[in-house]
Amino acid sequence: MEDLEDKIKHAFNKLYRQNRKWYHVACAVGIILLAGALALIVCGLLPCADKTIWEELAVNLLATVIGLFTAYILYRVIFLFAHRNEDKNKVSYSNSDMWKQYNMHYLHWFKLHKDALFAVYCEELLRAGTFTELQIDDYPDEFFELDPFIKSNFFELIEAHAMSDTTRSVTVRLKEVVHPKGNNLAVIRTMRSTYLSHLLTNRALDYELKPEMTIRSLFENSDTLIPPQRSRMSNHFGINALVFLKDEEKGNEKWLLLPQRGPRATVAKNKVTASIATRLKMETQPGKYAGKLQPEYVTKNCIYDCIAEAIQIPEEWVQDNTNKINIQFLGLSRDIYEGGKPTLFYTVHLDINLGEYEALHSKFDDDKKQKKAIREDEIRQGHLPVGAEKIDEVETIHIVEWSSVTMSKNLAPIIHKREKEDYYNTEFDTALLSFKARGQKKTYERAFEQNLIANFWFYRSCPDNDLSLLPKQPTT
Repeated sequence: MEDLEDKIKHAFNKLYRQNRKWYHVACAVGIILLAGALALIVCGLLPCADKTIWEELAVNLLATVIGLFTAYILYRVIFLFAHRNEDKNKVSYSNSDMWKQYNMHYLHWFKLHKDALFAVYCEELLRAGTFTELQIDDYPDEFFELDPFIKSNFFELIEAHAMSDTTRSVTVRLKEVVHPKGNNLAVIRTMRSTYLSHLLTNRALDYELKPEMTIRSLFENSDTLIPPQRSRMSNHFGINALVFLKDEEKGNEKWLLLPQRGPRATVAKNKVTASIATRLKMETQPGKYAGKLQPEYVTKNCIYDCIAEAIQIPEEWVQDNTNKINIQFLGLSRDIYEGGKPTLFYTVHLDINLGEYEALHSKFDDDKKQKKAIREDEIRQGHLPVGAEKIDEVETIHIVEWSSVTMSKNLAPIIHKREKEDYYNTEFDTALLSFKARGQKKTYERAFEQNLIANFWFYRSCPDNDLSLLPKQPTT
């Protein structure tokens, strides 16, 4: 029998699965009732027996304004609450939920620093150092086709993202990975999908269309992932990278940049992510990405296309200082939480110190408003193509002491026997990422994206993080 806490948590999760529907109704009814009630109260408190019709009208208007203002406050409270709950209604990022379905499959325990214990679910596909040649077989004219059931539930599934900013860009889909044993050649086969398909599949995987009926329960219901070539998910490539700053005394592992997303991100709302956490960009901008999907782009050059925006430094500096950006490809895995979405992992060491980064970051802030206005104007005028919208905006970037990164609940890997079935320790579900930020004495605790932990795992698993052990960059 589940604990009372688990029962309450499950009941509330079910109650808010369809949060957007009750959100609209609650806001509309609340505003009308509250405004009307307050108007009556104010009118009752202000006697109108000896007042003229204009004075009575003024009293009614004042009461209405007070009612509407109070209703707006209520609206904002409900709005923020709905934002907070959207992500967990769409996809479960709970390790205990993964345990119940996948058990020990894909579960990785590892220590980051000393006793800093972490757990993450992912399926390793490729790891740097296990191959010497990478081949990309790209099929740009082949597009992913949504399953008929998903198409028929389009409006309900897209409603799951009502609190998020979205885009309609073209994405790169994983078709297959071939890595023959005893062969130094690794082959990645790719095709195209769209971000819209991603929202309807991987990123709405646990959204309840009906009680207990989800995309995961219909299409990913076994204890192992469906292989990429048979998957019904959009499975577009993500990019995750840890970006470190140089330190004269402690080398390249002193400062780590950890962005924190805003409340309208498509995933990881108000959570810290890897320094770079985005999709492999392949929008249909004429000439910009044509012919780019080559091995060197996958293992290195794609970082140049996204690092400036991710860590908020000027694009011009990136273009002029590529020699100061040391990019290390770590590997490729599939995200279990999102039903097999592939992610490419990297570490990036910038040959700049803390002061130099802060100066670049300050210049980026000065240019941000102007660039945003220009971009929005270009989109309105059609100079930028569909899919150029900004998503997953970053609210702040924490400059973190790398050696301080740990979990708020530093548990040993305890697996209990409860009612004759294996049960994952649910305390990990409430653990937060703990770290010390630059110039701060107190320790921050923040919710985190699971792919950040997968990035930690890849980084710590790479043999001594020795660049000489990595595969040579293939010639193109």
